[in-house]
Amino acid sequence: MCPDDKRKELYNRQIIMKEIGEEGQQKLAKASVLVVGCGGLGAPALYYLAAMGIGHLGLCDGDVVSISNLNRQLLYTMDDIGKPKVTAAHKRLLALNPYLETTLYEKFLSKNLAESILPNYDIALDCLDNFAGRFVLNDACVTLGIPFVHAGVGGFGGQLLTVTPGISPCLRCLFPQGEYKKEPSQPEGVIGATPGVLGSMQALEVLKYLLGLPLSNDGFVVYDGISMSFDKVKLMASPQCFCQKSNNQLLQ
Repeated sequence: MCPDDKRKELYNRQIIMKEIGEEGQQKLAKASVLVVGCGGLGAPALYYLAAMGIGHLGLCDGDVVSISNLNRQLLYTMDDIGKPKVTAAHKRLLALNPYLETTLYEKFLSKNLAESILPNYDIALDCLDNFAGRFVLNDACVTLGIPFVHAGVGGFGGQLLTVTPGISPCLRCLFPQGEYKKEPSQPEGVIGATPGVLGSMQALEVLKYLLGLPLSNDGFVVYDGISMSFDKVKLMASPQCFCQKSNNQLLQ
């Protein structure tokens, strides 16, 4: 079986969908997606992005695998403890999909790094676990006009918002100067399936963006794993926010 035949077989169950087809699969193959954070959200998102046939994935994370990660970060095993997450994830993703191209950034996201690498990508994923990093990504994406999919989790629940600069609200529409509750002094509890749900939703939003399907960019999708429910909290973009201004100047 030639490589092209193998690829068709690998992606067959999505190619036969009317929303995707051969043309849509080619769009996915030509796409580049940056995943910032390769942990609880990033691991399932990366898995499904690789499985759906995204051509190029960027993996950005400066952390190493620890034993406490393993209840939710499904790309890693006991053998990966102490190894950089980006290299361990890279190995597992290529075992799943050898046609995948990757770029690894074994660093935590900074303003300079974000602004230098984001132009190489069609869309980014906010799979971070801290507010400071989220605002760095938000600001760089909005300034460069690159969409990103935010998600956050805790316990049995989480939320998701796709930010399409100039169209949808961004994180600074809610928190103009980055105000948010203080970072918790202790890690928050989370059941592993929760980031699995939200990370999978992030991958689905990427697919919809690349194929021109409707996005969840008009507010937060809120997931409650106890009641097994989804709610939509509508948000309005702030006219004063830099994401709605043509010059796209960052807030000082």
